[in-house]
Amino acid sequence: MKTDSDFYQMIATTNAQRKASQVWNYEQVERYVDDNFYAFSRGEFLVALTNSGNTHAAQVTYHPFTEGETVCNIYYPTTDCQRISGYGVNVYLDNGETKIYVPQSSLSAEVLANAPKIELIQE
Repeated sequence: MKTDSDFYQMIATTNAQRKASQVWNYEQVERYVDDNFYAFSRGEFLVALTNSGNTHAAQVTYHPFTEGETVCNIYYPTTDCQRISGYGVNVYLDNGETKIYVPQSSLSAEVLANAPKIELIQE
């Protein structure tokens, strides 16, 4: 098993946060739908998907989060975060990617430990 592959790491991250969020205790709620974008939640676990390989942006105004709360994408939990305002969750999917947002305070220790490291480039 190739545990260092990107796909393996994505599934491991998803499973770690699913366990931390205990999504099985919540019903699935459809949050946003259009021809190329779908968002649903299970508790405070907001999944955003696209059926397109293109870039897609959407503003999910019907979401499970509290006004003023900071939510983060579990795949980039230290760099892809936003504070919830009256405008909702701004989701930008690049080239067919998937994002899962959870409250920053609910990020699992495993997700944070495996977060991509940011390398600073000095000029």
